[in-house]
Amino acid sequence: MINFLKKIHIHPFFWVIIAMGVLSGRFKEVLMLLFIVFVHEMGHVWMARRFHWDVIKIELLPFGGAAVLEPKGIRPAREEAWIVCWGPFQHSWMIGLSYILLHTTDVWMIQDHQLFISHNIAILLFNFIPIHPLDGGRLVHLLYSAFLPYKLAMKATWLTSLILLTLGFFVVLVLMLKLNLMMIFSFLLLTLILDYRQRNYRFIRFLMAKINDQTSTKQSALYVERETTLKVVSEQIRKNHLHTIVVENNARYTYSLEAVLDAYFQKGSHVKIDELDKR
Repeated sequence: MINFLKKIHIHPFFWVIIAMGVLSGRFKEVLMLLFIVFVHEMGHVWMARRFHWDVIKIELLPFGGAAVLEPKGIRPAREEAWIVCWGPFQHSWMIGLSYILLHTTDVWMIQDHQLFISHNIAILLFNFIPIHPLDGGRLVHLLYSAFLPYKLAMKATWLTSLILLTLGFFVVLVLMLKLNLMMIFSFLLLTLILDYRQRNYRFIRFLMAKINDQTSTKQSALYVERETTLKVVSEQIRKNHLHTIVVENNARYTYSLEAVLDAYFQKGSHVKIDELDKR
């Protein structure tokens, strides 16, 4: 239990939100938000543990929370989809519990109920906005990954998030002029920029996991020319696919994905596929 609690981190900016709530006399509302966000993230964590994913940390952020998970290898997309959706699912029973408390106790007043419901709906809808790292953004990435190579899916997710975030800034500035939303969108933009700067690290980590991928089941071939570099080959690799690399020459020959990735890390990404030992 103690080890689990050590994995819970509260972002410094979140303390600012709490302080603002306390100073404005809305401490009860802040506690509600903290509870809702925590339960939402525990939904992700619970489902992740069901699939035996490692939980690195649970971070409470200004716009909600983020459960940082580290799968052992490359996991099926359906597992990730369940984990992403299980957080938003928690809002259904929390809303139901609020109705029960309203009609069975004198402690939970109508004002509490209405405020609790509105916060639940707001956090639920906000998390489904298709902007990374929100739940909606993670689902968009899964959708792109189903049709595109992993690296291209990363880029498409980032561009989609940037476009929608820009539109969100425009709506807030021109139509709403709400400071709290501006702060949240600014934090999302900073997160998106940091994620973009780490894109190469994420891609390398993906390739390293693919070397010992024991969960993917889709068999597919990648057809390349003999002069193709390993860098170009790596950028065609898809999530949840077991690839065979087929070199088209006068006589076709093939490589296992493991052999290609071993050469990628040992000899360099600039090496041409034709320079590998033929099999």
